[in-house]
Amino acid sequence: MSDSEDFPWSNQLERLNPWVQAMTTLRMPSAKVIGAVASMTQSPRFRPTVPDAGSRSLGMTRPGRHAPYDSSMASNALGRRFWTLWGSFTAANLGDGFSLVAFPLLAVSLTNDARLIAFVSMCRFLAFPLLGLPAGVIIDRFDRRWLAIAAQAGRGSAIGAVALLVWSNEATIPLLAITAFIVGAGEVITDGGLPAVVRAVVDTDQLEHANSRLSASQTVANVFIGPPLSALLFEVDPALPFLLAAGLYVTTILLLATLRGSFRSHAETDEGSLRQRLTRGLSYVWGHPVLRPLALVVAAFSFVGEAGNAIFVVFVTDRLGLSNVQFGLLLTVDAMGAIVMSFLVTRLITRTSHGFSMRFSVVLATAASILFSATTFVPLIVFAMVLSGASHPSWNVVSVTVRQRLVPDAIFGRMMTAYLVIAWGMQPFGALTGGVIAESFGPEWVYVMSAIVIGSLLFFGRPMFRKVNEALAELPEPASAG
Repeated sequence: MSDSEDFPWSNQLERLNPWVQAMTTLRMPSAKVIGAVASMTQSPRFRPTVPDAGSRSLGMTRPGRHAPYDSSMASNALGRRFWTLWGSFTAANLGDGFSLVAFPLLAVSLTNDARLIAFVSMCRFLAFPLLGLPAGVIIDRFDRRWLAIAAQAGRGSAIGAVALLVWSNEATIPLLAITAFIVGAGEVITDGGLPAVVRAVVDTDQLEHANSRLSASQTVANVFIGPPLSALLFEVDPALPFLLAAGLYVTTILLLATLRGSFRSHAETDEGSLRQRLTRGLSYVWGHPVLRPLALVVAAFSFVGEAGNAIFVVFVTDRLGLSNVQFGLLLTVDAMGAIVMSFLVTRLITRTSHGFSMRFSVVLATAASILFSATTFVPLIVFAMVLSGASHPSWNVVSVTVRQRLVPDAIFGRMMTAYLVIAWGMQPFGALTGGVIAESFGPEWVYVMSAIVIGSLLFFGRPMFRKVNEALAELPEPASAG
């Protein structure tokens, strides 16, 4: 699913990306875990991308606009290969839903030291900055399907080992942290290469339809089924959610193994030193007129996003006085907003522009932060959660689409992982900053900071929004799939 500047089918990607958006934005945290754990379980991939530069009235033609999505595409069969991939994708996300709640719950049961719990969370995030660049080289050199199989095998083995350790009462925080890092490493490999596989298994005129199916299944598995069922099973036996997650990763492997075809990049063998090969993706992103500002803006989003995620448990239980169950329900409201917008964002883009969608995301996220900082009236907080959830796909669909359409397949894996290193490298610092501000001044001041940072993008992000529209407008007209 990596994108190439030379691929003419790029206008179909708007719908493909809601599943990527959900995959990168919705990660539901467990109910009574401290802020650092919330940042581990809640949306490692929210980090919205920002709105675009075509903010005029709906329906007006502007640069980068594409023909409206044709619903007749949905009538075409997506094919057996897609549904095989869909099954493996859904199983993996259900496994993620189990593990993302089971990890912090187990950590809290092992220690009351917030620093150790935060350390477990940090280990999962560390995989991206530490392994992102070498992972990109590997993704662009080998078959991406087999890399995903290897990644799921590593994740399943590690989580299965944790289940055995829990059963034998030998689980420890260091072992849990190591497992979290292994799971994060598998995520780096999978997230960096899977988009190329999706693009390869469906016709170009079916990408939007395929993406909407993936988006819905991901959110349902990762938010509505996995986390609450994992928490329930944890109460029955702490080993059960880990065991089921391992089994789901094995199911993913079996389904991927039946997927026919080659998914290896056509990149030529890299020349140069090891350092040059490792940093080629980083250099590509940093030298790109669109990707560099986009990555930097997402880094700002990640910083304030993790600051808010890290103290959201404190904000809900202490400032609002809600229960653990009500905390979980608020997260579900956020997910519902994201699901609804996932199916509306394509229409928004086609009737306005990519830039308008990104700008709309900024407005929604800013409004949500203002409400979090200014009120304790629960109905308004619920409304803020809806706005927050809706802001995710409005940004992420455009962000992923831009990368898919502008970046050649030969360097897509290295670009993708380098982009994530820049964009998500600020998450641990954001979580730490959020904890310090909440402890010193109160959790509402974290959202004051978020509103200022995100709101400022309406002004400072204007050049980037314009560049996004211009870059997409310069692409050749898409051709119908043969």
